[in-house]
Amino acid sequence: MKTRVLFQLYTLPAVFMLLLLSACGNEVPINAKWKETIIVYGTLDPQAKTQYIRIEKAFLDENSGALQVAKIADSLYLDSAKVTLLQLGSSPRTIPMVRTQVLPKDSGIFANDKNPLWTTTEPIIANTEYRIEIQNLRTGNVITANTKTVGSMQIFSPFRDSTSKFSCLTDFIAFSFTPGENARAYDVQMHVVYDEWKQADTTKKTRKTAVWYLMTNFSTEPGVRALNQVPRKAFQQFLTSTIHTDSVTFHRLRWVGLTMYGGNQTLLDYISVNEPSIGIVQKQSEYTNINGGYGIFASRCMQRIDRVPIDPASIYYLRTNSLSKSLNLVP
Repeated sequence: MKTRVLFQLYTLPAVFMLLLLSACGNEVPINAKWKETIIVYGTLDPQAKTQYIRIEKAFLDENSGALQVAKIADSLYLDSAKVTLLQLGSSPRTIPMVRTQVLPKDSGIFANDKNPLWTTTEPIIANTEYRIEIQNLRTGNVITANTKTVGSMQIFSPFRDSTSKFSCLTDFIAFSFTPGENARAYDVQMHVVYDEWKQADTTKKTRKTAVWYLMTNFSTEPGVRALNQVPRKAFQQFLTSTIHTDSVTFHRLRWVGLTMYGGNQTLLDYISVNEPSIGIVQKQSEYTNINGGYGIFASRCMQRIDRVPIDPASIYYLRTNSLSKSLNLVP
């Protein structure tokens, strides 16, 4: 999840509403009494070495335009806060989080000279409830949120681990796995690593990666083995549409891999509510699990299998089949 983008999704409607109201007559009061509003975006991942939480604040200034204030970094971030992560349950633990300056954000409507995130490298336990507590030390305002972490899945196909082989000799490629604890939906990506070179100079080879977005928000049931069958034809079309083809360019497939992201119910609800509206009524509902603020505090679990070899029979099939022959594959 890119938290900066999600923050903009919340603040942009407010920005344009302020601009609209400022065009009304002078007798209309456009600003209510000031109220602190904290915005939080974070997902705990038991597989990650570092956890990142973005903490920002909404702003309103009767003397300046919203787009002008958005360019001031101090208007976006808390300058004095205490952030604590609490592990609940039978083995309670308190985890202090540290404010860290990460790489600058992309340029846009909002200031990008600062990009502070709250981080911890303490291990996060799967299938465990956590609470985040954020206190503004200047105002004393405290906001909280709870979430339960996602566990690891068990993958059965198209391969179990990097010692397996990938095959596309059947009409359908099966993706089968048992979801981790508290996981309710998955995004699945397949990456294909290949070498590319020109016929005129076989010594100049370039290694590239093609990424296939197989599944998005694929719903799962607790403890129920999930199965999704993708036509082999779709895999071949992915290769030919992603990899450059012409009569003098050759390729060698090196290996494939999977990246799978499992999200809990809180994260799934947030994504579902914030999907773009395609109806006549464009107003969207708001969803947050932050007590006293806005945003999302959820959990996901990212797992990756890499460097899985492709069996020679599948390479031969792709080389000779009419749908993928244009790739000019070599053994």
